[in-house]
Amino acid sequence: MNAVLPEGRRGAVAMPADWRPELAAGVDARFRVRYELAGPEGAPLLVAMGGISADRHVCANVLDPAPGWWRKLAGPDLAIDTHRWRLLAIDFLGSPGTFESTESADPSKGLSPERMHLTPGDQAEAVAVALRHLGVERAHRMLGASYGGMVALAMGIRHPARLGGVVLIGAAHRGHPQAIGIHAVQRWIVELALRHGRGSEGVALARALAFTTYKSAAGLDARFPHDWEWEEGTPVYAVGRYLEKRGREFAERFDAETYLTLSASVDLCNLRPEELGVPAWLIGWEEDTLVPPWLLRETESRIGAPADLRILNSDAGHDAFLLHAPDYETVLRESLFATAPRNRKPQNLVRSAG
Repeated sequence: MNAVLPEGRRGAVAMPADWRPELAAGVDARFRVRYELAGPEGAPLLVAMGGISADRHVCANVLDPAPGWWRKLAGPDLAIDTHRWRLLAIDFLGSPGTFESTESADPSKGLSPERMHLTPGDQAEAVAVALRHLGVERAHRMLGASYGGMVALAMGIRHPARLGGVVLIGAAHRGHPQAIGIHAVQRWIVELALRHGRGSEGVALARALAFTTYKSAAGLDARFPHDWEWEEGTPVYAVGRYLEKRGREFAERFDAETYLTLSASVDLCNLRPEELGVPAWLIGWEEDTLVPPWLLRETESRIGAPADLRILNSDAGHDAFLLHAPDYETVLRESLFATAPRNRKPQNLVRSAG
């Protein structure tokens, strides 16, 4: 049985002393898992993970009234109704406050977390540690959006006994060359800026570039007119102002090392959907160029467990996972209440250690 937990709880738990990152077995890493749990006592538990900029604060709650990263979909009477569900989320390993120290046999690798090649599987192990720490034997669902969806898929592969199912939103089992190439350019920008002592500016530029991929081309065209204002003899466009603003806002709260770590982790994802041990609900958007429908169909076709894929439409593109829309909210609610996916496959659940 699951432990009876208070309405709100925030804390941290150390990763096991013998734990090592999947791709850095020779490094003695020290990480801790920072978590936030909120919602009514006794309610079914949902684990929620977002994109690389997300953290453990999903939405306003008794611990913290500040809006969280999923503020438009999670909260009282919203699609993820916190009157009905409890929410657990963690800060991704590699984020500030999660990295304590490391000792390496190769001094040239240094002590910085960007040298740690963390995978979505490593993040899944952190989720499992948080669940054990809280005395939760099994969560009702794990919802993962974008990078968080990769983590949810890894969790369903590694620890199926801990989950009743996974909801993968704008997330596939791997990246594709266009998305990986864009990420590589973004990291190149940050690394160049770091070498010149301007890491924050590099993060701002990388994030500004990212926002050109988060939205669809039609969405950007509808939002920003093709006109400009002259500033010191230079034409300045509304879309350019928007990208600069979003980039600088992000850089104020996201350091360069964390960006490098988590950006690389997205590209390191290469999971085997055939090994998923729980039912899966997949949600994507026709206009999403980072995780396009054809890649989601590949993921769904390879899942051996019961699975359901829903492709929606939104000019928001990849960012649609953050926004409320009637069709999206309906599908999201269905994935939480359904006993099984609509398009059931023959039962072929792979069991692994919980």
